[in-house]
Amino acid sequence: MTIDITAVQKIQEVSALLSIPDSRILAGGTGIDKNTEEPLHLVDISALEGLDSIKQKGSRIEIGPLCTLQTLADSVLIKTHFPALAEAVNAIADPEVRSRATLGGSIASPRISDISAALLASGAKLTIKTDSDYRELLIDRFWNQTGANDLQYDEWITRISIQIPKETKCGAAFGKCGVWNHPTEPNAAAAVQLSLDAAGKITAIRGGMRLGTAQIRRMFPLEKALKNRKPEADVINTAVRSMVSASQNFMDEDSLSALLTDMLHRALICAEERRTL
Repeated sequence: MTIDITAVQKIQEVSALLSIPDSRILAGGTGIDKNTEEPLHLVDISALEGLDSIKQKGSRIEIGPLCTLQTLADSVLIKTHFPALAEAVNAIADPEVRSRATLGGSIASPRISDISAALLASGAKLTIKTDSDYRELLIDRFWNQTGANDLQYDEWITRISIQIPKETKCGAAFGKCGVWNHPTEPNAAAAVQLSLDAAGKITAIRGGMRLGTAQIRRMFPLEKALKNRKPEADVINTAVRSMVSASQNFMDEDSLSALLTDMLHRALICAEERRTL
């Protein structure tokens, strides 16, 4: 395999280099397949300044695409406001990989990660650099039904922005089951973020689910069954059953039900106690 690496110093240079055939972004480098026989032109953006930070701007948390997964997992801002995202990061790979892999690379990868489910639950917004401008995209619209993402060949993610929940009682949780990349045992990951009013009713809820390596979706059936309801046992059971049914027998129903039920209970405890990881 022939690898050509071009290090860039300015954001404006990246899109032009990505227009070269067989070009890819190089950041952490953990997603590069060194065994491929295809030539690669790598656009190294690791030296670009200001793209590795996590900071609060008003009511939003802004994360740079070069922020490593370990930095994300260790962030007090993330653990406080989006604990499901911190859980998801800690559930993947190992510390060595997390110290190199970047959030931007994880989102843009053709292999959908657990982090994507947590970002979907958080309602993240992506800022994407085009050849001549920028565009913003809700993460809900980033993947299509086949799991392919919305990035054009010369585009790349420059910022991930997440709205901080306004409610006092808000909580989130992440969970997964099955074995990753196992040929006979399907796997899933899910995340939920919810808010409660003073009476204990769920006033807002978002859920994201990854099924296998190529499916990512909002958990609309579960959201619909729980919003504006008190999370009593029968309500939760109904919501879980509706989501399992909508998953089209992707995996063992008992395993998926247990995953969703446990995740919801932990998110509710988090909201009641305003607990951080």
